Amino acid sequence: HHIYKGNIVGLKTADNGTPAGYPDEYGDHGLPVLRFDDVQTGEPIAVWVNWGEHPESLDGFDLHSADFLAALERFVDREIGAPLIFSQGDVGSAEKSGNPDQRLRDDGSICNDEPGEVCPQGEGVWRDWNHQGYVQTERNVRYLADAIIKGWQVIGGELPTDDEVPAVEIPFTTDFPVAIKTAWVPGPLSHPYPSVSNCNTDTTVEGDIGVPVAGLPDCAREGFPGDNPLNEQLALIYHTLKAEGVPVPDHYDAPSFSAVEENLRLQLQAVRIGDILLASCACEAQNDLILNLESRTDATEDNIYDGFDWACVAEDLGLLTPDPDYAEACTLQREQYYDVAEFPTAVPGSLGDPDLIAHMRAQIHNDARGWDAPENALTANTEASDIASIKGNFTKEEIQDLGTPGYKMTIGVGHAGDYNGYTVSYREYMNRDHYRKALTAYGPHTADYMVTRLVRMAAELQGGPALAPEPHDPLAQIDEVRQEVTAQSLGQVSSRLYDIWQAVVPLDVGPANALEQPSDITHFNAATFRWRGGNTQVDNPRVIVQRMVGDNWQDFADQSGEVQTRVFWPAGIQGSVTAYAGQFTWEWLANFEAYRAFPARLGDTPIGDYRFVVSGCINDGQENPESNLTGRLERLVNAVFPAELTSQLPLEANGCAGGSRPYELVSDVFSVSEFAGDVPKSYSSVFPYVETDDREDFCENCSFRPWAR
Repeated sequence: HHIYKGNIVGLKTADNGTPAGYPDEYGDHGLPVLRFDDVQTGEPIAVWVNWGEHPESLDGFDLHSADFLAALERFVDREIGAPLIFSQGDVGSAEKSGNPDQRLRDDGSICNDEPGEVCPQGEGVWRDWNHQGYVQTERNVRYLADAIIKGWQVIGGELPTDDEVPAVEIPFTTDFPVAIKTAWVPGPLSHPYPSVSNCNTDTTVEGDIGVPVAGLPDCAREGFPGDNPLNEQLALIYHTLKAEGVPVPDHYDAPSFSAVEENLRLQLQAVRIGDILLASCACEAQNDLILNLESRTDATEDNIYDGFDWACVAEDLGLLTPDPDYAEACTLQREQYYDVAEFPTAVPGSLGDPDLIAHMRAQIHNDARGWDAPENALTANTEASDIASIKGNFTKEEIQDLGTPGYKMTIGVGHAGDYNGYTVSYREYMNRDHYRKALTAYGPHTADYMVTRLVRMAAELQGGPALAPEPHDPLAQIDEVRQEVTAQSLGQVSSRLYDIWQAVVPLDVGPANALEQPSDITHFNAATFRWRGGNTQVDNPRVIVQRMVGDNWQDFADQSGEVQTRVFWPAGIQGSVTAYAGQFTWEWLANFEAYRAFPARLGDTPIGDYRFVVSGCINDGQENPESNLTGRLERLVNAVFPAELTSQLPLEANGCAGGSRPYELVSDVFSVSEFAGDVPKSYSSVFPYVETDDREDFCENCSFRPWAR
């Protein structure tokens, strides 16, 4: 899948002027789709997809949402009749995805509205979803949903393969081995502690002083003293020591143990589902890590992907003479991981110094094997002056080298377990100071340290040799004991504090009931329902809109972006006092837009009759002895002086916390009818988000759903 994919790093320039970073379109474009059906009935159970797209394009609108995942789940769930299970792959970025200069027709072709080419009416959706609001998010995520649904249908034999969807790699089976291995490994012997704000030593000794933590999480350099005699002496000493082969670290940092990271070990996980491997680093995985992991554990030998090489792109663009030593690596990059036509024509930085380009390529492609050997612990954080001796991005060890076959499908999962910050490849760590390097916790070879052990764990799941323990495993095990004791102690303390907090939650003015009923609407308008509910400490209402079909009410819309809710807060100090005195009426509002979509394939709201159905919790003191004054005092005493250190107030059987009770409300029926006249840009709303603007291409806040151009 290529349409909805971004790379947040972007084009950069290394400290020595060579190209760095990545093209915006670069990443893992493989979209794994796993289909699970019931053996007895053939009914679908679930679809599992793994996709690298950080959901971060709606953070500027001050609304709680699931970003693009809400719409993605809604589209997929309803069309396949089973829930979508989503996991994150490489980092990706929703906020760097799309090309704002392009429009896309329904058939996938590009229409730019250039002179002599006019997009047909109803086509030409802008490929711009970089913080452009909920409407654009729903339009763009449709493309990703289409790709998932195609994969689902191909697996089930309901759709033939085509150029976009390959043949099924692993057919349906009811008999396959399942295994999992979790390894808690210490940080590398050369960098056994997690760090933050990793600063380039050379930049500092040359006069631009970097101070870890001062610019947390980055290495702060702005505002600190520049060139001075001390720096000149430091630079002389540093470069002399380097020239003599003394292992002076190329970077320095601040320990992040007990701050960013809470322990001294990494959790690596490998799961085997038949011929499928799911492998999870303890990190927020950058693209190079995921692509290298997949290439080293797949069924094809001698296809190790070392990491992105700008020189390959420069050769394709005629900016560099092709180097035969890297022809195979460039072919692999070109054929498997990008189409040069999609890439920007400009290569960042300078290509003019052959020695610097050779150094760049050595950092990417040299075999990293042996950097983590105990005898190399003192030199692992210092780059060799001899280019041939540089330990590059990754160890050239494939699963086949361990005596086992590869997997037909390898899925690299990020963000799934223990977290040790962004994890960039060696080249990205070494070439400049930046945010993601600052959070790469275990030194310049962190990515290879994780991937190489995941490869060995993947082999073990197929009968290969067991993952060898690290020399300093005992230290990690001691830290694990400390971590468990700390977690249990915090849990006991917070349990008691939670009980005390629940015991003093104020009463709500009740009972729950309707305050304002919805009105009949046409398309391009919204119906609202206002009610009295509980306070936000106990209530988070679930709202659906039902449609009358025949003689029955059927669920039609939910809170995956179709139905929005808001609460009206107490105003000022007096309002807060009133709320905590149990005298405040908590009013909630639900919103439902009726629309005709643009593009039309996003659907519309059928004409007919609808209603809101609300379920929530309220702490109004009715039908609950614990909510009266005596009951609340008794709960408070029990919470402060518990018989044992366990939570006294678990969720009750009704699903409401503490002394609150459930409620359900059904609104009056409202109708949706056809709209006549010119389509409005927006509508009048009590939701502060909804407002018109002066833009002509599209409107960020005019509606929640994708109506009109």
